[in-house]
Amino acid sequence: MKIDSKKIIFSILLLGAFSGCSLLISDSMIKGIHQKMDTNHDGYIDYNEYLADSNSNMDDVKSEAKDRGMSVKEYQKWDFNRVDSNGDGKITPQELINLARKEL
Repeated sequence: MKIDSKKIIFSILLLGAFSGCSLLISDSMIKGIHQKMDTNHDGYIDYNEYLADSNSNMDDVKSEAKDRGMSVKEYQKWDFNRVDSNGDGKITPQELINLARKEL
């Protein structure tokens, strides 16, 4: 069974929002998710690693893309870029943590 990292983060964030706990997900949990997605173990998630994780749950990606009026490809690029805050083509653990904190 393949685990969708983004779905886990989203579920934990929702649970935290509904329970009024904004610190339900720890930095170490997010770093663990980052490590899982970083399949070449270079310390970063590049676009191909992101796509591999994103493609593992294509039904959700299609739904999100449709909701935003985007093609799947447009949505995936937009989603990657919103995490890659400095635009260097790599997602660091801190960028993933920052996104989780911003969306709490």
